[in-house]
Amino acid sequence: MERACENCGIPDVELLHVRRVYMDPDHPGEIAETEEDPELWCISCTTQYPHLAEEA
Repeated sequence: MERACENCGIPDVELLHVRRVYMDPDHPGEIAETEEDPELWCISCTTQYPHLAEEA
């Protein structure tokens, strides 16, 4: 079974474990909330969307 990015859905062999974050619209640059469960994201999504890298 081929794995796919859990953010955009594109199949990829190189996926990274990240935690999704939600930015605070009232305080630019500050994180309002962080997801507890890690997700697998492709390189493209990690360059475009806010996230925290999971330690290996």
